[in-house]
Amino acid sequence: MYGRIAVLDKPFGEFKVQEIPVPEPKRGELLVRQVMCGVCGTDVHIYQGRLPDVKYPLVLGHEIIGTIEKLGEGVNRDHTGREVEEGDLIYVIPALRCRRCYFCLDLRQPNLCMDGTAYGFNPYPDEPPGFYGGYGEFLYMRHPNSEFLKIDAKPEAAVFLEPLTIGIHAVSRVEIHVGDVVVVQGAGAIGLSALIAAKEKGAFKMIVIGAPKSRLELAKEFGADLTIDIEEIEDPKERVEIVKSETRGGYGADVVIECTGFPSAVPEGIDMVRRGGFYAVAGHFTDAGPVMINPYSAFTRKHINLVGVWSSRLEDFIRGRPIIESGRYPIEKIVSHKLPLERCKDAMEAMIEGYRLDGKEVRKIVIQGGL
Repeated sequence: MYGRIAVLDKPFGEFKVQEIPVPEPKRGELLVRQVMCGVCGTDVHIYQGRLPDVKYPLVLGHEIIGTIEKLGEGVNRDHTGREVEEGDLIYVIPALRCRRCYFCLDLRQPNLCMDGTAYGFNPYPDEPPGFYGGYGEFLYMRHPNSEFLKIDAKPEAAVFLEPLTIGIHAVSRVEIHVGDVVVVQGAGAIGLSALIAAKEKGAFKMIVIGAPKSRLELAKEFGADLTIDIEEIEDPKERVEIVKSETRGGYGADVVIECTGFPSAVPEGIDMVRRGGFYAVAGHFTDAGPVMINPYSAFTRKHINLVGVWSSRLEDFIRGRPIIESGRYPIEKIVSHKLPLERCKDAMEAMIEGYRLDGKEVRKIVIQGGL
Protein backbone atom coordinates (compact mmCIF):
# COMPACT_ATOMS: atom_id res chain seq x y z
CA MET A 1 0.00 0.00 0.00
CA TYR A 2 1.14 3.51 -0.81
CA GLY A 3 0.16 6.85 0.67
CA ARG A 4 0.84 10.50 -0.08
CA ILE A 5 2.84 13.13 1.78
CA ALA A 6 3.39 16.83 1.03
CA VAL A 7 7.12 17.54 1.34
CA LEU A 8 8.40 21.10 1.82
CA ASP A 9 11.78 21.17 0.08
CA LYS A 10 13.18 24.45 1.49
CA PRO A 11 12.16 27.79 3.05
CA PHE A 12 9.61 29.50 0.79
CA GLY A 13 9.84 26.41 -1.37
CA GLU A 14 7.31 24.05 -2.88
CA PHE A 15 5.19 21.36 -1.25
CA LYS A 16 5.81 18.36 -3.49
CA VAL A 17 3.19 15.63 -3.13
CA GLN A 18 4.88 12.23 -3.18
CA GLU A 19 3.70 8.64 -2.94
CA ILE A 20 5.67 6.41 -0.60
CA PRO A 21 5.11 2.93 0.86
CA VAL A 22 2.95 2.79 3.98
CA PRO A 23 4.90 1.06 6.77
CA GLU A 24 3.66 -1.82 8.88
CA PRO A 25 3.65 -0.83 12.57
CA LYS A 26 5.84 -2.96 14.80
CA ARG A 27 5.37 -3.72 18.47
CA GLY A 28 4.52 -0.56 20.41
CA GLU A 29 3.92 1.44 17.23
CA LEU A 30 0.82 2.90 15.61
CA LEU A 31 -0.30 3.76 12.09
CA VAL A 32 -2.82 6.60 11.91
CA ARG A 33 -4.94 7.58 8.91
CA GLN A 34 -5.03 11.37 8.91
CA VAL A 35 -8.50 12.91 9.07
CA MET A 36 -7.34 16.51 9.25
CA CYS A 37 -4.37 18.54 10.43
CA GLY A 38 -4.61 22.15 11.52
CA VAL A 39 -2.32 24.71 9.93
CA CYS A 40 -0.53 26.58 12.71
CA GLY A 41 1.38 29.84 12.71
CA THR A 42 4.46 27.80 13.60
CA ASP A 43 4.05 25.89 10.32
CA VAL A 44 4.18 29.25 8.56
CA HIS A 45 7.35 30.18 10.47
CA ILE A 46 8.98 26.93 9.29
CA TYR A 47 7.82 27.64 5.74
CA GLN A 48 9.54 31.03 6.05
CA GLY A 49 12.72 29.50 7.46
CA ARG A 50 12.36 31.24 10.82
CA LEU A 51 12.99 28.17 13.02
CA PRO A 52 16.73 27.60 12.65
CA ASP A 53 16.83 24.12 14.19
CA VAL A 54 14.39 22.58 11.70
CA LYS A 55 15.98 20.64 8.83
CA TYR A 56 14.63 20.47 5.27
CA PRO A 57 13.07 18.71 3.41
CA LEU A 58 10.26 17.79 5.78
CA VAL A 59 6.57 17.03 6.21
CA LEU A 60 4.89 19.74 8.27
CA GLY A 61 1.84 19.52 10.51
CA HIS A 62 1.57 18.93 14.26
CA GLU A 63 -2.17 19.50 14.97
CA ILE A 64 -3.10 15.98 13.93
CA ILE A 65 -6.42 14.18 14.29
CA GLY A 66 -6.89 10.75 12.71
CA THR A 67 -8.28 7.27 12.97
CA ILE A 68 -6.26 4.25 14.00
CA GLU A 69 -5.41 2.41 10.81
CA LYS A 70 -3.40 -0.35 12.45
CA LEU A 71 -2.25 -1.10 15.98
CA GLY A 72 1.18 -2.52 16.61
CA GLU A 73 1.45 -5.39 19.05
CA GLY A 74 0.92 -4.30 22.65
CA VAL A 75 -0.91 -1.06 21.85
CA ASN A 76 -4.45 -1.26 23.23
CA ARG A 77 -4.98 1.87 25.35
CA ASP A 78 -4.33 5.58 25.08
CA HIS A 79 -2.24 7.51 27.60
CA THR A 80 -5.15 7.83 30.03
CA GLY A 81 -6.15 4.18 29.86
CA ARG A 82 -9.02 4.42 27.40
CA GLU A 83 -9.23 1.24 25.37
CA VAL A 84 -8.62 1.70 21.66
CA GLU A 85 -9.20 -0.30 18.54
CA GLU A 86 -8.71 0.20 14.84
CA GLY A 87 -11.05 2.90 13.51
CA ASP A 88 -11.08 4.98 16.72
CA LEU A 89 -10.55 8.73 16.43
CA ILE A 90 -7.43 9.87 18.25
CA TYR A 91 -5.41 13.05 18.76
CA VAL A 92 -1.67 12.70 18.24
CA ILE A 93 0.33 14.51 20.91
CA PRO A 94 3.07 15.92 18.69
CA ALA A 95 5.87 16.53 21.22
CA LEU A 96 8.42 13.76 21.64
CA ARG A 97 10.25 14.56 24.88
CA CYS A 98 13.54 12.87 25.72
CA ARG A 99 12.43 12.08 29.31
CA ARG A 100 16.03 12.09 30.54
CA CYS A 101 17.34 15.69 30.44
CA TYR A 102 17.55 18.17 33.32
CA PHE A 103 14.24 19.77 32.39
CA CYS A 104 12.35 16.50 31.91
CA LEU A 105 13.64 14.60 34.93
CA ASP A 106 14.85 17.09 37.55
CA LEU A 107 12.58 20.09 37.00
CA ARG A 108 9.52 18.19 35.72
CA GLN A 109 9.16 20.79 32.95
CA PRO A 110 9.13 18.63 29.80
CA ASN A 111 7.90 21.52 27.65
CA LEU A 112 11.44 22.93 28.07
CA CYS A 113 13.12 19.68 26.96
CA MET A 114 16.38 20.46 25.14
CA ASP A 115 16.77 17.07 23.46
CA GLY A 116 13.26 16.39 22.24
CA THR A 117 11.62 16.64 18.84
CA ALA A 118 8.07 16.44 17.49
CA TYR A 119 5.92 15.10 14.71
CA GLY A 120 5.69 17.80 12.06
CA PHE A 121 9.17 19.11 12.93
CA ASN A 122 11.22 16.47 11.08
CA PRO A 123 11.91 14.06 13.97
CA TYR A 124 14.16 11.93 11.74
CA PRO A 125 16.25 14.49 9.83
CA ASP A 126 18.80 11.91 8.63
CA GLU A 127 16.14 9.89 6.81
CA PRO A 128 14.14 10.68 3.66
CA PRO A 129 10.80 12.38 4.40
CA GLY A 130 8.18 9.93 5.61
CA PHE A 131 4.88 9.81 7.44
CA TYR A 132 6.18 11.93 10.31
CA GLY A 133 4.01 15.03 9.96
CA GLY A 134 0.33 15.82 9.59
CA TYR A 135 0.48 16.94 5.95
CA GLY A 136 0.03 13.43 4.64
CA GLU A 137 -2.47 10.62 4.34
CA PHE A 138 -0.93 8.69 7.24
CA LEU A 139 1.16 9.27 10.35
CA TYR A 140 3.59 6.57 11.42
CA MET A 141 4.02 6.78 15.21
CA ARG A 142 7.25 4.82 15.60
CA HIS A 143 9.02 7.01 18.15
CA PRO A 144 9.21 5.18 21.51
CA ASN A 145 7.99 8.28 23.40
CA SER A 146 4.87 8.77 21.27
CA GLU A 147 1.59 9.56 23.05
CA PHE A 148 -1.99 9.87 21.87
CA LEU A 149 -5.48 10.41 23.27
CA LYS A 150 -8.72 8.84 22.13
CA ILE A 151 -11.28 11.60 21.66
CA ASP A 152 -15.06 11.59 21.31
CA ALA A 153 -15.89 14.67 19.26
CA LYS A 154 -16.41 15.84 15.71
CA PRO A 155 -13.06 16.10 13.89
CA GLU A 156 -13.67 19.81 13.26
CA ALA A 157 -13.75 20.34 17.02
CA ALA A 158 -11.19 17.70 17.99
CA VAL A 159 -8.54 19.24 15.72
CA PHE A 160 -8.49 22.27 18.04
CA LEU A 161 -7.06 20.29 20.97
CA GLU A 162 -3.40 21.23 20.45
CA PRO A 163 -4.09 24.99 20.13
CA LEU A 164 -6.34 24.73 23.19
CA THR A 165 -3.42 23.33 25.21
CA ILE A 166 -1.49 26.57 24.67
CA GLY A 167 -4.31 28.55 26.27
CA ILE A 168 -4.58 26.06 29.11
CA HIS A 169 -0.82 26.25 29.72
CA ALA A 170 -0.92 30.07 29.64
CA VAL A 171 -3.71 30.18 32.21
CA SER A 172 -1.78 27.77 34.45
CA ARG A 173 1.08 30.29 34.50
CA VAL A 174 -1.03 33.10 35.98
CA GLU A 175 -3.42 33.44 38.92
CA ILE A 176 -7.09 33.81 38.05
CA HIS A 177 -9.63 34.11 40.83
CA VAL A 178 -13.41 34.20 40.81
CA GLY A 179 -14.44 37.74 39.91
CA ASP A 180 -11.27 38.62 38.01
CA VAL A 181 -11.12 40.63 34.80
CA VAL A 182 -9.01 38.93 32.13
CA VAL A 183 -7.93 40.46 28.83
CA VAL A 184 -6.86 38.40 25.82
CA GLN A 185 -4.86 40.18 23.13
CA GLY A 186 -5.58 38.42 19.85
CA ALA A 187 -8.67 36.74 18.43
CA GLY A 188 -7.01 33.92 16.51
CA ALA A 189 -6.86 30.26 17.50
CA ILE A 190 -4.52 30.84 20.46
CA GLY A 191 -6.54 33.84 21.63
CA LEU A 192 -9.74 31.81 21.57
CA SER A 193 -8.00 29.00 23.43
CA ALA A 194 -6.91 31.45 26.16
CA LEU A 195 -10.47 32.78 26.32
CA ILE A 196 -11.84 29.27 26.89
CA ALA A 197 -9.20 28.38 29.47
CA ALA A 198 -9.65 31.60 31.44
CA LYS A 199 -13.41 31.13 31.57
CA GLU A 200 -12.96 27.56 32.75
CA LYS A 201 -10.59 28.84 35.45
CA GLY A 202 -13.25 31.23 36.82
CA ALA A 203 -12.71 34.62 35.18
CA PHE A 204 -15.72 36.89 35.74
CA LYS A 205 -15.25 39.30 32.84
CA MET A 206 -13.47 38.44 29.59
CA ILE A 207 -12.25 41.14 27.20
CA VAL A 208 -10.86 40.14 23.79
CA ILE A 209 -8.88 42.61 21.66
CA GLY A 210 -8.22 41.93 18.00
CA ALA A 211 -9.60 41.86 14.47
CA PRO A 212 -11.30 41.35 12.09
CA LYS A 213 -14.86 41.81 13.24
CA SER A 214 -15.94 38.27 12.32
CA ARG A 215 -13.32 36.79 14.68
CA LEU A 216 -14.53 39.06 17.45
CA GLU A 217 -18.09 37.89 16.82
CA LEU A 218 -16.87 34.33 17.22
CA ALA A 219 -15.14 35.35 20.46
CA LYS A 220 -18.51 36.53 21.75
CA GLU A 221 -19.99 33.12 20.97
CA PHE A 222 -17.17 31.65 23.05
CA GLY A 223 -18.11 33.85 25.98
CA ALA A 224 -16.29 37.17 25.61
CA ASP A 225 -18.13 39.90 27.54
CA LEU A 226 -16.50 42.74 25.60
CA THR A 227 -14.54 42.87 22.36
CA ILE A 228 -12.35 45.71 21.13
CA ASP A 229 -11.79 45.96 17.39
CA ILE A 230 -8.28 47.25 16.67
CA GLU A 231 -9.36 48.22 13.15
CA GLU A 232 -11.99 50.55 14.58
CA ILE A 233 -10.07 51.76 17.63
CA GLU A 234 -6.57 52.24 16.26
CA ASP A 235 -5.05 54.23 19.15
CA PRO A 236 -3.44 51.88 21.73
CA LYS A 237 -3.94 54.47 24.49
CA GLU A 238 -7.66 54.55 23.80
CA ARG A 239 -7.82 50.76 23.97
CA VAL A 240 -6.00 50.84 27.32
CA GLU A 241 -8.51 53.35 28.69
CA ILE A 242 -11.45 51.23 27.52
CA VAL A 243 -10.03 48.22 29.34
CA LYS A 244 -9.39 50.18 32.52
CA SER A 245 -12.93 51.55 32.48
CA GLU A 246 -14.18 47.96 32.70
CA THR A 247 -12.18 47.19 35.86
CA ARG A 248 -12.64 47.87 39.56
CA GLY A 249 -11.49 51.37 40.39
CA GLY A 250 -10.15 51.79 36.87
CA TYR A 251 -6.87 50.19 37.95
CA GLY A 252 -6.62 47.71 35.10
CA ALA A 253 -7.14 44.03 34.40
CA ASP A 254 -6.09 41.35 36.86
CA VAL A 255 -4.59 39.28 34.04
CA VAL A 256 -3.63 40.03 30.44
CA ILE A 257 -2.63 37.23 28.06
CA GLU A 258 -0.83 38.16 24.83
CA CYS A 259 -1.69 35.88 21.89
CA THR A 260 -0.85 38.07 18.89
CA GLY A 261 2.77 37.44 17.96
CA PHE A 262 3.26 41.19 17.41
CA PRO A 263 5.88 42.82 19.68
CA SER A 264 3.95 46.11 19.80
CA ALA A 265 1.15 44.35 21.67
CA VAL A 266 3.40 43.76 24.68
CA PRO A 267 3.83 47.32 26.06
CA GLU A 268 0.17 48.00 25.32
CA GLY A 269 -0.88 44.91 27.22
CA ILE A 270 1.36 45.72 30.18
CA ASP A 271 -0.33 49.15 30.39
CA MET A 272 -3.65 47.33 30.75
CA VAL A 273 -2.53 45.28 33.78
CA ARG A 274 -3.26 46.55 37.28
CA ARG A 275 -0.47 46.89 39.81
CA GLY A 276 0.41 43.43 41.10
CA GLY A 277 -1.38 41.76 38.19
CA PHE A 278 -0.17 39.16 35.70
CA TYR A 279 1.02 39.51 32.12
CA ALA A 280 1.60 36.34 30.08
CA VAL A 281 3.34 36.29 26.70
CA ALA A 282 1.89 33.32 24.82
CA GLY A 283 1.99 34.45 21.20
CA HIS A 284 5.71 34.63 20.43
CA PHE A 285 7.05 31.27 19.24
CA THR A 286 9.65 32.82 17.00
CA ASP A 287 11.72 36.01 16.98
CA ALA A 288 9.47 38.83 15.74
CA GLY A 289 11.85 41.56 16.86
CA PRO A 290 12.45 43.76 19.93
CA VAL A 291 10.21 46.31 21.59
CA MET A 292 10.98 49.33 23.78
CA ILE A 293 9.87 48.98 27.43
CA ASN A 294 10.77 51.02 30.50
CA PRO A 295 11.55 48.46 33.24
CA TYR A 296 10.79 50.93 36.04
CA SER A 297 7.31 51.99 34.97
CA ALA A 298 6.32 48.72 33.29
CA PHE A 299 7.60 46.20 35.83
CA THR A 300 9.05 47.49 39.09
CA ARG A 301 6.65 50.29 39.99
CA LYS A 302 3.66 48.23 38.90
CA HIS A 303 5.04 45.17 40.71
CA ILE A 304 3.59 42.95 37.97
CA ASN A 305 4.18 39.26 37.38
CA LEU A 306 5.57 38.72 33.87
CA VAL A 307 5.57 35.14 32.58
CA GLY A 308 6.44 33.44 29.33
CA VAL A 309 4.56 30.48 27.89
CA TRP A 310 6.50 27.94 25.86
CA SER A 311 4.67 25.05 24.18
CA SER A 312 2.37 22.86 26.28
CA ARG A 313 2.46 19.71 28.39
CA LEU A 314 0.79 16.32 28.32
CA GLU A 315 -1.40 17.36 31.24
CA ASP A 316 -2.73 20.26 29.16
CA PHE A 317 -3.98 17.80 26.53
CA ILE A 318 -5.63 15.71 29.22
CA ARG A 319 -7.34 18.80 30.68
CA GLY A 320 -8.37 20.05 27.25
CA ARG A 321 -9.99 16.86 25.99
CA PRO A 322 -13.11 16.95 28.21
CA ILE A 323 -13.65 20.63 27.32
CA ILE A 324 -13.84 19.71 23.64
CA GLU A 325 -15.87 16.56 24.28
CA SER A 326 -18.39 18.52 26.36
CA GLY A 327 -19.52 20.57 23.37
CA ARG A 328 -20.08 23.64 25.53
CA TYR A 329 -18.15 25.86 23.10
CA PRO A 330 -18.86 26.06 19.32
CA ILE A 331 -15.28 25.04 18.57
CA GLU A 332 -16.10 23.45 15.21
CA LYS A 333 -16.91 26.95 13.88
CA ILE A 334 -13.21 27.84 14.03
CA VAL A 335 -12.44 25.74 10.93
CA SER A 336 -13.01 27.94 7.90
CA HIS A 337 -11.10 26.11 5.13
CA LYS A 338 -10.45 22.45 4.30
CA LEU A 339 -7.68 21.98 1.74
CA PRO A 340 -6.07 18.99 0.02
CA LEU A 341 -2.36 18.24 0.17
CA GLU A 342 -1.85 19.95 -3.16
CA ARG A 343 -2.83 23.31 -1.61
CA CYS A 344 -0.46 23.44 1.37
CA LYS A 345 1.38 26.37 -0.18
CA ASP A 346 -1.91 28.25 -0.63
CA ALA A 347 -2.48 27.87 3.12
CA MET A 348 0.95 29.32 3.92
CA GLU A 349 0.58 32.27 1.59
CA ALA A 350 -2.92 33.08 2.83
CA MET A 351 -1.68 33.28 6.42
CA ILE A 352 1.20 35.51 5.39
CA GLU A 353 -0.67 37.85 3.09
CA GLY A 354 -3.82 38.86 4.92
CA TYR A 355 -5.74 35.82 6.10
CA ARG A 356 -8.04 35.54 3.08
CA LEU A 357 -8.38 32.50 0.84
CA ASP A 358 -10.85 31.65 -1.90
CA GLY A 359 -12.70 34.89 -1.25
CA LYS A 360 -13.26 34.09 2.41
CA GLU A 361 -11.61 35.13 5.64
CA VAL A 362 -9.29 32.59 7.22
CA ARG A 363 -10.04 31.55 10.79
CA LYS A 364 -8.48 28.10 10.77
CA ILE A 365 -7.22 26.10 7.79
CA VAL A 366 -6.99 22.33 7.98
CA ILE A 367 -5.22 20.03 5.56
CA GLN A 368 -7.02 16.79 4.70
CA GLY A 369 -4.91 14.03 3.26
CA GLY A 370 -7.92 12.22 1.86
CA LEU A 371 -9.28 15.11 -0.21
